[in-house]
Amino acid sequence: MILEFIIIFGISYLGEILSKILSLPVPGTVIGMFLLFIALYFKVIKVKQIERGVDILLINMAIFFIPPGVRLISSLDYMKGNWIKIIVLMILTTLITMVVTGRVVQYLVERGEKNGDN
Repeated sequence: MILEFIIIFGISYLGEILSKILSLPVPGTVIGMFLLFIALYFKVIKVKQIERGVDILLINMAIFFIPPGVRLISSLDYMKGNWIKIIVLMILTTLITMVVTGRVVQYLVERGEKNGDN
C-alpha cells in the first residue's frame, strides 16, 4: 500500500513541479490529476496498482476539506459585502457543472448504445 501512495503522491508532486517550472496558471494538483489520467489511459499505470490507495483517500476525503474550511472561516472579513456575488457565483458554477456533467454522461450512454454496450 505504501507503493500505491508513493505513485499517487509522486505524480501529484510532479504536477506541482511542472506548474512551478513552466509557470503555468493551472494548479499543480490539477496537472498531477491530468498526468495520472494520461498514465492510466495509456496503461503506464494499471488501476490495480493504485486501487487500494485511492480507496483509502476517497474514504477519508472529508479530512482534506478541513484546512480550506479553516482558511475560509479565518477569511470572513475579506468577504464582507461580497456575499451576493459569492452566492451567485456558487449557483452559476453548480449549474454549469451539472449541465456539463449531464451532457457528458448522456453522450457516453448514447455512444455506448451505438456500440452495442449495455
